[in-house]
Amino acid sequence: MFKTWIGSVFYRHDTGVGHPETPRRLDAAVDGVGRAGLAGTFVRNVTTHPEAGRIIAKVHSLDYEREFEAACRGGMRLFHSLDNPISPASFSAARGAVAEALAAAEDIWSFGESTRAFVIARPPGHHAERTEAMGFCFFNTIACVAEWLLEQQGIERVFIFDFDVHHGNGTQHLFEDRDDVFYASMHRYPFYPGTGARTEIGEGRGRGYTLNIPMEAGDGDAAYLRRVEDEVVRVIDDYAPNAILLSAGFDAHRLDPLGGMNVTEQAYGEITRRIVELAEKHCRGRVLSLLEGGYDMEGIAASVADHVRAMS
Repeated sequence: MFKTWIGSVFYRHDTGVGHPETPRRLDAAVDGVGRAGLAGTFVRNVTTHPEAGRIIAKVHSLDYEREFEAACRGGMRLFHSLDNPISPASFSAARGAVAEALAAAEDIWSFGESTRAFVIARPPGHHAERTEAMGFCFFNTIACVAEWLLEQQGIERVFIFDFDVHHGNGTQHLFEDRDDVFYASMHRYPFYPGTGARTEIGEGRGRGYTLNIPMEAGDGDAAYLRRVEDEVVRVIDDYAPNAILLSAGFDAHRLDPLGGMNVTEQAYGEITRRIVELAEKHCRGRVLSLLEGGYDMEGIAASVADHVRAMS
C-alpha cells in the first residue's frame, strides 16, 4: 500500500517574494500525485509526533533547536546566512516536516499499514548540518528518520539515496563516520554546496559507506540511468539494507532554473522503479521518499507523477 503525506503548516513557511523555495512547490507535488492517479492516497496534517523533539535534538542539538525557534519567534528574516530566509512559522514547518516523516516511517516500519510513502513537506532538509542551517534547510529530516529507524527492532542498516542535483552535505557529514547508514548521492559537481567529490568515501568506521557520484553540467537521462545501474544498484545489493530512504530532489529536471541538467521525468520514474525492485529484494519493499529540491513547477509535477507511480 502506498501513501502520500502532506500538511498545511508547510504553506506557512514564508521565504519572501521571488524566492525559489516557495509554497507553490507543495501544490506542484500534489498535482503530480494527482496526475499519477493517486489522489486517494493522501494523509493530511499529521505534523506532530511524540518523538520529533527527541530525535531532532539527537541529530542536531537542543541548543540549535532553541536558537532556531527563538529566531523565528523573534521576527528575524534570515537564519545563519542569506540562503535561509525565515518567518514566524518556519520553526513549526521544519519541525512539522520531521514529525510528518517520522509518522510516515512509523506507518511503514512499525504499524505495517503501508509499504511505501512519499512525504510532501518543506523546508527541505539535506543541507542542514548538526548546528548550521544551509541551502534553505534547517532540520535534516532524512537524517532524523534514519536515526529513528535504527532504534527500531530488526533495523541495523539504513540506505539513503539522494538524487537531488545538489550534494546533501549535511546528511553525509552526520553519518560519514558510521557504517549503520550508507549514504549515496548523485549530484552535479562542482556545484553548490561544494562538497561531494568522488574521493569523499567516509571516515573511520564509516570508510566505504559513503558513495558520491559526481555528474557533469547538462547530463541527462542516459548518464543518470547508467550511473544508477552501474553504481547505486551494486552498492545496495552489497549493503543489503533493512530500510531505504530517498532524498527526492527533482532539480536535475531539464526545466529547473537552478540545476543546469537535462533529466526528464521518465528517468526519475525508471530510477525509482529500480530502487523499488531492490527494496523488494532486501527490505520487503519498504521505501520512504522525502521531497527535497525542485524549483520549476511543471518539472516538479511531472517528476513527482512518474516517481510516485513507480512507488505505488
